[in-house]
Amino acid sequence: MTDDATASPAMPAHPGFALLLVQLGMEGARQFGERLAPLGVEPRHVGMLARLAANEGRAQQVIGELIGLNPTQMVFLVDELESRGFVERRRNPADRRSYGLYLTPAGKDMLGKVQELAQVHQAELGKSLSESEQDQLTELLRRIARDQGISGQSLPGIPPRRR
Repeated sequence: MTDDATASPAMPAHPGFALLLVQLGMEGARQFGERLAPLGVEPRHVGMLARLAANEGRAQQVIGELIGLNPTQMVFLVDELESRGFVERRRNPADRRSYGLYLTPAGKDMLGKVQELAQVHQAELGKSLSESEQDQLTELLRRIARDQGISGQSLPGIPPRRR
């Protein structure tokens, strides 16, 4: 017999979309991480490589701001990628205190491998939806993301606070 005052409230039979998004996001991230493990990279590395490919030559600080990392986090992440041979820092000839970031040939190769895995991952996650339904879901999620201040450039994780 339970005391009504100490009994926890029952979970709804059909939770709302927010809980489902959290559950799907965590499961999708776990599966993606497992797919990446044989390549020796993590989702955060992949996010940075993809954002860098679209912004090569820009200053490390600028890219950090674009993807929502503070300077310390950005330095650590770039150091990791540089030690793996995927990224290189080049001095900015116009400002010797600034470095531009570039993908190395190994970084471009890794990004290509990861993009192939990402396509397989997306196909597996979305296999129960038609192509039209996948497009519709993508647009709805983009709308929610924009409203929450999450840009397409942000790295996965906790986004920077909205101002």
